[in-house]
Amino acid sequence: MDITTFNFWGKTKYWWVIMLAGIILIPCGLWLLFQPIIGYAVISLLFGWGLILTGVVQLVVAGNVEKRVHGWGWWLAGGIIDIFIGFVLISNLALTEMTLPFFFAFIFLFKGISNIVSSFTMTSTYKYWWLYLVNGIFMLIISFLFFFSPFSASYTILFLCSFVFIYWGISLIVFSNDLKPIKKGEASAS
Repeated sequence: MDITTFNFWGKTKYWWVIMLAGIILIPCGLWLLFQPIIGYAVISLLFGWGLILTGVVQLVVAGNVEKRVHGWGWWLAGGIIDIFIGFVLISNLALTEMTLPFFFAFIFLFKGISNIVSSFTMTSTYKYWWLYLVNGIFMLIISFLFFFSPFSASYTILFLCSFVFIYWGISLIVFSNDLKPIKKGEASAS
């Protein structure tokens, strides 16, 4: 295995699906920012369906990572967790509105830890490793905010979620570039 193709998440020919998910998250965050009255009920359904879609994408990526390099299990675990939480969110709206801050807290805690670990495994091979670290720290901070103020005003949750969706969308677009498989001609040039 060539050391330049080794990273925490692995390489996949479906990198564009991750980019597409990021592109979809940005307008969702903007819509939520400008529709706060109905947003809290919609955010649970939107986030639930988004998690199901993201989970399916992660399962597809996990099944197609080249040569089962180190880290493909994170895609598999993340996909299963995202699909499970997505179905919980869309199945019972009343329960979802009560527990939505805790769902966000656990999801961002998992994503933050996995991005921080990922950043340290690729420091010598990728120039954007620091973006994974910043993203992980940012997600941990968001997670702690949800844990420490779960019953705060719904507007706070809505505005925070809208900015997180926009940031998450931009991050997925940037991260998708690291998932592109390296062509044989490019690997020898580096």
